[in-house]
Amino acid sequence: MQEVLTRVTLKALIDGCYYGVINTLTKDEFVMFDLPTKYCRSRFKDFHGNDIVEFNVTYFNTIDDPDLRKVALSTYPEIVRKHYNKYIKAGSDLTAWVRLPAEIGICFSFFELCGPLFLDVIPATIQYEDAVDTERERELEEIRKIIVQKIPHLADGQLLFEPDEALEMHRGAVNMMHGNKNLSILTTYADVDAIVSNTTAENVSASLEKMLQNVYSEAGASTQIFSPTGS
Repeated sequence: MQEVLTRVTLKALIDGCYYGVINTLTKDEFVMFDLPTKYCRSRFKDFHGNDIVEFNVTYFNTIDDPDLRKVALSTYPEIVRKHYNKYIKAGSDLTAWVRLPAEIGICFSFFELCGPLFLDVIPATIQYEDAVDTERERELEEIRKIIVQKIPHLADGQLLFEPDEALEMHRGAVNMMHGNKNLSILTTYADVDAIVSNTTAENVSASLEKMLQNVYSEAGASTQIFSPTGS
């Protein structure tokens, strides 16, 4: 039971709900099948508050091999087998959903949610990862440098070096600095200026911290859980 209940809990946490069906139930034997969450739903309860599980028999159509489909179908309860055979004969005239009796249908969910418990964490986590990537790009941008070679000219505008000579000077500088991937060379006759927006490390750290806090907020959990800085 420990193994079974652990599997049930994990599937309910990951998929939002656990669906199963009891195939055999005697004094000495208990056989329970896990049902695929994608082909199950629970919209109603019986008079005792038990969830009524509905199973979509089109699941068996996903098994391409007819022999394997027949074997798989034979392991399911009789109510499922009969409904699938009727559905195949009737086609669209019959719903693919079969309602399992409460005595054999099993449904476990958390807080009547029937959705993954930490689903809201996914967008917040993506935002945090995007913020980390942006910060990494900013750091790489800050370590990049451009060496500017300004070719002088005389007061009357006459060039001190001809374009061919300037090109050769440019090639020489590029060859000299080619081993540094964060360095670029610019050779120009014009005045060149660059405006750089420097973000302080404190502001970046605070921004990332807020993004990380948002992940925990969406999960409804304290930041002390799984935190490497907590005691």
